[in-house]
Amino acid sequence: MAVFFACFNTIGEPTGRKHASFARLGEPTVSIQRPVAASYPPSYTHSHNWQPATTRGIRQHTTMLAEELLTYLFDGQPHLLAPPMAAWLASSRRFTTFVTTYRSKIRKKLRTRPDPASLLDLQLELETAYLLLGQRPLNLAYEPQCEQPRCPDFAVTFTTSLTFMLEVTRLQAEQKNTLAASAPNTVPEGQFVDLRLADTICSKLGQLRPHYSNVLLIGLETFGLTHDDLRATMLHLQQRGEQSDEAFLRRYQLRSRAEFFRAYRRLSEVLVRGPDIETAESLTVWVNPQAKHALTSKVRTALYRSHAGKT
Repeated sequence: MAVFFACFNTIGEPTGRKHASFARLGEPTVSIQRPVAASYPPSYTHSHNWQPATTRGIRQHTTMLAEELLTYLFDGQPHLLAPPMAAWLASSRRFTTFVTTYRSKIRKKLRTRPDPASLLDLQLELETAYLLLGQRPLNLAYEPQCEQPRCPDFAVTFTTSLTFMLEVTRLQAEQKNTLAASAPNTVPEGQFVDLRLADTICSKLGQLRPHYSNVLLIGLETFGLTHDDLRATMLHLQQRGEQSDEAFLRRYQLRSRAEFFRAYRRLSEVLVRGPDIETAESLTVWVNPQAKHALTSKVRTALYRSHAGKT
């Protein structure tokens, strides 16, 4: 039992809340720190006069914590997200840390999103967190507070040098194409422009934060989007903004062409992924050449690698 609480206080609890029980820990207001390695650092083991935990002990602790988290999140009841959550918790200590830190927020989301479509949206958010935390240079804050009415899903920190914002959304198969209704004949002949995808991207422009790089990740239920398709879709949006299309601007609560391009230049990259991340061709990327804050090459490498297919 002593080993369990030693591991729990190091991995799971926010700073300043040591020796609290699992049930009494509160929701933190800061992003999680990088979890400890397999052996505790000398400063920790020396100050508490404990020996470094063995790999077996850490594995037992992770299993125990995962079981407690699943019970807390799902009350021991069958749930659509219980199987994937169990698999992610079992395979990633860093994701276990993340869920421990934000368990109250996740539990609330599970109870306020009863319909299958909303739960799939939440599943994409949590899977994105799991994949990002597979890259050790990346750390996450879930739904960080900001000065805007709508904030991104994640603040992602690369080591301690750079933080960028990541918004996650899902394009549903039955989603209506509202953009086409405002201008049905604006698609250039010979180009494939996914107007539903364009509509989704425009609806997220208001959540992009100034002074940061902003990445939009969109999940598709069926994946067949090529790089040329995504490039044509983004060019189409740019052209609509340049034309000062009043119906287009009004739909997204933009007052002018200048306001559209202020938001558009906050968008650093768009990542579009399919339902099966194991597939090597599961990610299509567009990099905004007009972005005010572009991702650095090292950050981009870690981001892409997190969603790289294994086959």
